[in-house]
Amino acid sequence: MRIFYTYEQASEHKPYCIALGSFDGVHVGHQKLIERLKYNASLFECASMIYTFGVHPRKILKPGKPLHMITNNSQRTEIMRKKGVDVLFLESFEQVMNLDAEQFFHDIILEKFHAKCIIVGYNFRFGRKNEGDVDKLLELGNKYDIKIEIVPPVVVNDEVVSSTLIRHMIKDGRLDEVPLYLGKPYSIQGNVVHGKKNGLAMGIRTANIETGTEAIMPQKGVYITDTEIDGKMYKSITNVGVNPTFQGEKLSIETHVLDFEGDLYGKAIEVYFYKRIRDEILFDNIDSLIRQIKSDIQTRLEYI
Repeated sequence: MRIFYTYEQASEHKPYCIALGSFDGVHVGHQKLIERLKYNASLFECASMIYTFGVHPRKILKPGKPLHMITNNSQRTEIMRKKGVDVLFLESFEQVMNLDAEQFFHDIILEKFHAKCIIVGYNFRFGRKNEGDVDKLLELGNKYDIKIEIVPPVVVNDEVVSSTLIRHMIKDGRLDEVPLYLGKPYSIQGNVVHGKKNGLAMGIRTANIETGTEAIMPQKGVYITDTEIDGKMYKSITNVGVNPTFQGEKLSIETHVLDFEGDLYGKAIEVYFYKRIRDEILFDNIDSLIRQIKSDIQTRLEYI
């Protein structure tokens, strides 16, 4: 999969069939768009392109407000690559934010990419201040003789799949439900940094993960997880919280990786969340905490 940031780069491979959207999470609804994108690209004998923003518009419009993203760009890109998309175009929001709906459709999608077909979700919005909707898109497609395909909502357990719904599940700690909607377990990427070394003092080493400010954090508690290190998956248990037994205050992610020997400091790892098993607890003493962690490890070993 090629990744382009400029129209000049993309022009070498036009025309395109294009799917437009934010694609945060690349959930099962987004995956349906990708299926239709690939089908239409084959039909029109052209390259498939996902057009999205490299930086989420909310970060530009409301820079002080947390984003709470399900996936970062690296994760989004990898999922799209595995789904067989030909081109990912990461647009600069500032470059198009002042274009009205028809200007965006004509000047960018048609003129820059020579689009043969456009695929969007049922609730797609576009143009300055989101003035355009799917009805406007269909009108423009008819005007310029471009095929427009509107993908209906994907429903799981009587709920319409959306990035917003999945964010709520993650925040509520319902990580065991997430794969039905996301198409995979929720995961967080980050670099291992030095912490207070409380785990080392207890004889139970943990990796403290620095995730940045954009990733959505699961509800506080202890989770059954897997941790990917250098391309290999290891069983793990992960605590999301403040470590109240050690008078912690800052929210952190700490992972105890089973059957791993080696130095993790500075490494980029990815933690996959499967199930929340308990609340974060304030223990009376360190021995009680150690007994509970050993019980959590046994729970992880027995989990299938």
